[in-house]
Amino acid sequence: MTSLINGDTYRIENGFNDWKGGNLDACGRAACCRKNLYDVNTSAFFSTEKLSSIWKIESANGKAAGTPVVTNDAVYLINQHEIRSYLDVCGGGIHIQDASTKPKKNQDTTVWIILAHSGGEIHEGDTVSLLNESSELKDEGYLHTDKYPPICDENLFNVSVGYYSPDFTNERLQWRFIEIPD
Repeated sequence: MTSLINGDTYRIENGFNDWKGGNLDACGRAACCRKNLYDVNTSAFFSTEKLSSIWKIESANGKAAGTPVVTNDAVYLINQHEIRSYLDVCGGGIHIQDASTKPKKNQDTTVWIILAHSGGEIHEGDTVSLLNESSELKDEGYLHTDKYPPICDENLFNVSVGYYSPDFTNERLQWRFIEIPD
């Protein structure tokens, strides 16, 4: 199996309804924070031309590009649509996801901990959960699809953060990374 690699680009699928939860996607203007760029939800449609569904993994701890990602790694998820933007929790943890234009390590809201359900090195297609490192959210920052409609009509689900037991059985908080070929 191919390892997830810092510096590579991926589409990120949601596990809801047997992996029919859609691809993590930046879409429309941010509804939550005016300083942020895009709202984030899931899209059923994917192509390599649809850059809003392509995310680059970058280490938040200075691991070099080209190194494998392992469980508990702190990373930035950078959307590749138009203005490169960081997956971000905004509104002081009000459970809305947006993509901002700069990392905010001092606030931790753009830093995500990748938790592999199998532990150790993470491979393409492994089931993972994404926990926001924000000190404001504590253990309440698991990325998941929710029941609210997305801001973009053509998309599937809104994306939020919230508290979940770390048993990882909820399909809405399961994600997997699929590499985008160069």
